[in-house]
Amino acid sequence: MHIPQFDQWPIWLRDVVLWPHLLGLSILTWLWWPKNDKGWNRFLMVFAYLIIFFLVMRFVFGMKKW
Repeated sequence: MHIPQFDQWPIWLRDVVLWPHLLGLSILTWLWWPKNDKGWNRFLMVFAYLIIFFLVMRFVFGMKKW
């Protein structure tokens, strides 16, 4: 099975995939900083999801730059 590299994706597809995650990362680290233990649990779950997403994009699809 051939998986197209990130650089071969159309620009609109790159935007559709990356912008929501980049927006989520900026909101997570800038606006939604946790203030209690329950908030920290949610924060860490969302942060772990975003890290896994970007690692998959890097190592599976070969994303080298934004």
